[in-house]
Amino acid sequence: MSREPPPAGAGAPAALAPPAPGTVAGGAQKTDDSAPAVARKLVRKASLELEVKSAKDALARATRIAESQGGFVATSEQSAQGNGPGETTSVTLTLRVPADHFIPALEALRKLGAGPGSERVTTEDVSEEFIDLEARIRNQRALEAQFLEIMKQATKVEEALHVQREIATVRTEIDRMEGRRRFLERETSLATITLQLVTAQPIVSTGFGDFGRSVSQAASDSVTVGAGIITGVIRLVGVLVPFALLLGLPGALALRFFLKRRSARAAL
Repeated sequence: MSREPPPAGAGAPAALAPPAPGTVAGGAQKTDDSAPAVARKLVRKASLELEVKSAKDALARATRIAESQGGFVATSEQSAQGNGPGETTSVTLTLRVPADHFIPALEALRKLGAGPGSERVTTEDVSEEFIDLEARIRNQRALEAQFLEIMKQATKVEEALHVQREIATVRTEIDRMEGRRRFLERETSLATITLQLVTAQPIVSTGFGDFGRSVSQAASDSVTVGAGIITGVIRLVGVLVPFALLLGLPGALALRFFLKRRSARAAL
C-alpha cells in the first residue's frame, strides 16, 4: 500500500526534512565571516546640457571622447527646428564609459560647450545590496547542495518528486538573484553620461537675402499705411458731409432771413 509523501516540515523524516536557512551540508551553521570582502559598488550617472557652435561637430567629438576613454555611444537622437540660418539643432547622446574614467570623460565633454550649460551628477552606493545578494546566493547554493544529498537518499518516487520541486524553487531564486547581481555589476562597472547638445543661436544674422526681404517688407508696410490713411479720409468725409448738410442748411436760411430784415430796416 502506497504512502503519501512526507510534508516538508516537522512531520517529515529526518533524511527529507528541508535544511534550515544559513546551513551547509552536514548541518554546520553558515556564518558571514567566510564572506569575501566586496569593494564599494557605486552607480555613477551624469547629465550635461551644452550649447555648442555646431551640433554635428560636437557629436563627432563626443563620440571620439567616449571611445578614447574606453566607452561607447549607447543611444543617439537628433532633432531640428526651423529652416535656414536660424535653424536650431539638438542632439541627445547616452554615453557609457568605464567607471574609473568617469571624471576624465566629464572634463573632456565640458570643453565642447561654447555657451551657457547645465550639469547634474549623481552617485548611488549599492554596496550593501550587492553584499546581501552575495550572501543570499551562497545560502541558496548551500540549500541546493543539501537537497541534492537528500535526493540521493530518497527511496520512494513521491519523496524524490517532492525534493525535485524544492530544488527547482531554490534554483529559480538563485537565477533571479544572480540576474540582479549581474545588473549591478554592469551598472557599477560602466558609468552613464546623458549629453544634450544644442546649437548656439547668433545674436544677429544678416545677409543680402535678409536685406532684400526687409526692403520688400518695408515697401509693403508703406503701401498698407498709405491705403489706411486714404481709407480713413474717405470715411471721415462720408461722416462729415451729411453732418454739415444737417446743420448748415438751417444756418444758411437763418442768415438769409437776418440779412433781408437788415436790408429792409436800412431802406426805411
